[in-house]
Amino acid sequence: MGLAARGWHGVVALIGLVGLGAQVIALINGENYSVLGPVMSWWNFFSYFTILSNILVLVINADLALNPSGRSSTLWRVLRLNAVVNISVTGLIAFTLLRRLPEMQALVGLGRLSDTLLHYVVPILTVLGWLLFGPRPRFTIQTVWLSLIFPGVWLVYTLLRGAAVTWYPYPFVDLRIIDPLEVLINCVFIGAMFVGFGFAVLQVDNRMKPLFSKEHADV
Repeated sequence: MGLAARGWHGVVALIGLVGLGAQVIALINGENYSVLGPVMSWWNFFSYFTILSNILVLVINADLALNPSGRSSTLWRVLRLNAVVNISVTGLIAFTLLRRLPEMQALVGLGRLSDTLLHYVVPILTVLGWLLFGPRPRFTIQTVWLSLIFPGVWLVYTLLRGAAVTWYPYPFVDLRIIDPLEVLINCVFIGAMFVGFGFAVLQVDNRMKPLFSKEHADV
């Protein structure tokens, strides 16, 4: 099943690349690009958790397309878990909290294509690929706790940068439009999602063999 795994991960990486490419073109051609200028526009672009998560998914899936068994280092395992959990949370939040926002409803052309690929197609295919092909077991309790560094650092960065430049990537952390207590509650709730998803993935990782892979190597 190595060929099937390579193909799946390669396709996911390619779809992610198309989605990111479409978003880049939409960014450059958007009216905000000339208003904000290239530096601020690109800085904002790389401040979206969606973008960072999809870049990570692209890199991990490209690596798995070359090496379906994955790598043995702690860093690789943490990043692999981040790829699965972060993109799952991204998709869930996009579907439940963001899709009805006026700016999301107004998307057309490449913006709509990018939204569909990065918020829905890539998350679904990433989780399916992990369930179908693994590789696993790969994670431990330590891996789960270490994986929380990524979203934790992003949150601190987002709040500090937002206070400095008065711009936030998402309304649920935007201190310009909601009060600090509501932001805190939102952060605690979303943080609990990361912890819950992380430990759910850990349980599956340790108990369930990949559906289409003979590999079930020891950690």
